Amino acid sequence: MSGDRPADGEPLVVVHEETVVVTTAAPDADPVLPVAPEPAVPAAPPDPAELAAAAALSVPGVAGLYPGAFGEIGTHLPGRRVAGVRTRSTADGTSTDVHVIALLGVDLRELAAAVHRAVRDAVGGDVHVTVEDVVT
Repeated sequence: MSGDRPADGEPLVVVHEETVVVTTAAPDADPVLPVAPEPAVPAAPPDPAELAAAAALSVPGVAGLYPGAFGEIGTHLPGRRVAGVRTRSTADGTSTDVHVIALLGVDLRELAAAVHRAVRDAVGGDVHVTVEDVVT
């Protein structure tokens, strides 16, 4: 390669804003820079079931959420599922059931109360907590 331009048929490498393009170009041609991608569509706000799951999992002593023996405990959302949390609308407002797996050695009553407070603070409404399993 001689000078700043490659010879005919020699690869041309263009670096533009962290994008690398390798192409072949005539020695006197100007490099073609890539078109910037369209801005990403903002994500939808989290569903109350996702907020409840995050709140429950943030409580120390919670090892995970229990989806049920056959995956029957969960909330189906467009393109995803929140296992271990069931939400529903009632005449009195919303109701959220959270099924947790506890760590061995944790006081289960205190754990259930802490999960209840965390989920209620996150989503409001009626909250029911069930400790389904204990693991080490």
